[in-house]
Amino acid sequence: MLAPGLAEALDQDFIAGIEKNDVGLGALGCGGRQPLRQLGRVGAQVSRVDGDGKSAAHARHRGGQLDERRQFTEAVLSGVSAGVLGLDNEGRIGHANRAALNFFGRQEAGMVGRDIMTAVPEMAAVISDARAHPERRAQAQITILREGQDRTLNLRITREVTDAGQGGFVLTFDDITELVRAQRTSAWADVARRIAHEIKNPLTPIQLSAERLRRKYGKEVKSDPEVFEQCTATIIRQVNDIGRMVDEFSSFARMPVAAMKPVDLGEILRQSVFLQRVGNPDIEYRLEMPDDAVMAECDGRLVSQALTNVLKNAAEAIRGNDDDEDGGSAVTADGAKIGRIHVRLTADDATAQIAAIDSGCGLPETDRTRLTEPYMTTRAKGTGLGLAIVNKVMEEHGGQLILEDAPRNGDWDTGARVRLVFPRRVAAESEAKEAVNGV
Repeated sequence: MLAPGLAEALDQDFIAGIEKNDVGLGALGCGGRQPLRQLGRVGAQVSRVDGDGKSAAHARHRGGQLDERRQFTEAVLSGVSAGVLGLDNEGRIGHANRAALNFFGRQEAGMVGRDIMTAVPEMAAVISDARAHPERRAQAQITILREGQDRTLNLRITREVTDAGQGGFVLTFDDITELVRAQRTSAWADVARRIAHEIKNPLTPIQLSAERLRRKYGKEVKSDPEVFEQCTATIIRQVNDIGRMVDEFSSFARMPVAAMKPVDLGEILRQSVFLQRVGNPDIEYRLEMPDDAVMAECDGRLVSQALTNVLKNAAEAIRGNDDDEDGGSAVTADGAKIGRIHVRLTADDATAQIAAIDSGCGLPETDRTRLTEPYMTTRAKGTGLGLAIVNKVMEEHGGQLILEDAPRNGDWDTGARVRLVFPRRVAAESEAKEAVNGV
């Protein structure tokens, strides 16, 4: 049940916020703005329900109307996509709409009556600001950890105003995680295009000049020929490293639109693991997959690129990013493996999933989800584009990239698990059509 005064505050501020932020007027199913305007009249009814006691019957009638309007208010709030929490003056939760309950993964009994400071401690600072400055609206963006993922919320708090003075609070929030991520990705893509254009142009003449110096004057230099050779080789090697970095910038900035068609994920995975096994003989690779083909509607080239980035990151995590400067792997003298990578492909009717587990250094405890943002890396030599490209590929396929710790059972004491989840609905439909057509 809504607390008295909550609907009045909704009329004064929350409704305007809904209209401004477009958080679900179309989902109300009650005629748009006009029903929302009626919410503000609920609080006014409290003070007008026959305070002089002259007509008990009339008071009961008005009370019934008030209950009906409160039920109507609760029905409207249940259809709003924004989370709504009604708080009393002490900060206890008096009402939580359906969107708020779904976000926090709780039943109404588990939210109502609790102190907001303990139920959602991440909101404590904004609540304190609203209490300290009741004359203005408090607004902030906060980050909340939910189910191992950081979620960004746009939070707004308005003080209720009743006939008796200051009442409780109306707290509304929107999950803007995907919006923030998309904005950052778009901004970084523009930066990547500029970097690729400005840096790539001078690289070729620099490399050609260094190679020409080495060919023409390498045998003529009599004073310190070793230093001459070392310097020209360093120039060429560093230019190649910068060139690879620029290629990554270009790949991220100009990611092509996925060309979907039914492909065998098992075959793509088998080829990707084979290439990594050849390139990293000091790492043990184990591939586990079904005997039957696992078909999915996807772009084989983009999926192959994403798998290559995942497996490359896993190898670098095992090696601790301490490769030689030329990027080569260092096989131990006795041929022993320095780590292992377990790749597994599973599928059901709805999804196909590729999981890669490594025995490397693992993922950071904080800001884990930001690893999928461009130029976010924990390695000294990393560009931070590998997982950003993987995430972009998964978004193109309507799938999901999940970053987790390696399962702490069996032989996995350290490491990370990266899961790529692909939808199979379109592939299933294609297979059904082929069966009907007798193909």
